[in-house]
Amino acid sequence: MVDNCSTTARLGSRKWAPRFDYNIMQQALIDYDNGVEADAALFDAFTNHMIHDVLATVATMRPSVDIALSE
Repeated sequence: MVDNCSTTARLGSRKWAPRFDYNIMQQALIDYDNGVEADAALFDAFTNHMIHDVLATVATMRPSVDIALSE
């Protein structure tokens, strides 16, 4: 799927996809199936992180139309 992508995308996906898959399939879903409660402090830290405000500001700068060349 990434064979036609950039070198950076190919290397990144081949490095991180297996790690992400392991974390989801062997850790997160196992804990979920076993009824382990999520760490509320981590969840709150994520939802209250300053990056969300930054991304909201940057999103307002996005052009109203997609900039792309069509054939």
